[in-house]
Amino acid sequence: MDMDGDWPLPRPNSLFKVNRRPADSSLSKASSIASAFSSLATPVVAEAVQRAKALSTESDVEGFHQLRVAFRKLRALYWAYSPYLGEQATAQATDEFKRLAAVAGGTRDWDIAGDLLRTAQACGASIELLVAAAHEKRTQAVLHSQTMIKGDDVEAFLNDALLQAQTTLQSRCDDLPIRAFAEKRIRLAQRTLRKRSRRAVRSETTQEEDLHDVRKAGKKLRYLLEFFQPVIKSGHGRTIEALTSVQNKLGQFNDIAASETLIRSASFKEVPPEVVQESLQWLEEQKCRRMRAASRRVRAISGADGRDLKQ
Repeated sequence: MDMDGDWPLPRPNSLFKVNRRPADSSLSKASSIASAFSSLATPVVAEAVQRAKALSTESDVEGFHQLRVAFRKLRALYWAYSPYLGEQATAQATDEFKRLAAVAGGTRDWDIAGDLLRTAQACGASIELLVAAAHEKRTQAVLHSQTMIKGDDVEAFLNDALLQAQTTLQSRCDDLPIRAFAEKRIRLAQRTLRKRSRRAVRSETTQEEDLHDVRKAGKKLRYLLEFFQPVIKSGHGRTIEALTSVQNKLGQFNDIAASETLIRSASFKEVPPEVVQESLQWLEEQKCRRMRAASRRVRAISGADGRDLKQ
């Protein structure tokens, strides 16, 4: 269990009404690094605030998922801007984005686990009691997420984080053009992905953690490509397609691996141990199959020439 989920949101030093412009309304090759950050971050912040407020009274599966995605996108953007934001400020913001994403993801994780258990049941596993228990865990996760993610607190924190970042960037890079900076950060993200992909397929036995590292690096690169598309050189369509294909396979594997970990770490007082063990055995078999499929796709982007991830 991630105990970070029990920390309260930090209170902002000041409140700030964000100008919620459309995603690329003012983003162009002539934009400065600072103004580009505002154009990119503002709509993501607006979406996160809107979803956090809606989830205070709703338990929509997709809503929790998209809230987690919004926090992940902000982490990628802050990483891109870390050379100007500074290491400490970047770490403070991204750590909180990560925590909030984990809290929002609790419900989604049990939804995925529940779906997998129902699939196992349909395949003949006698795990009715565990399926019911997982549904109850999902209900508890909703209540926890709603308690920990209060829309007004999220809005105050995100607005303050955005204001601080804007102020810092305006003082450090307000007159610097965005294009060269964006392409440099994308190249660094590409190299990181390629390095992790090669490490993942270097040995005959692929490790779960290596695939997880590839998945995280791939998400970061894809988000950056989507953010900076208006200002970078064209021709990244194939890269995004390749990343999407890899992410789909890695996501299927991650669903299984995360669900297995979730069930192993949970306490099911009303479920006999042999029922839990039967589900874990089924998940282990599925995990091995999906790991092989994910490894094949990772191998395709790990070649020495990096042909699938070239600009």
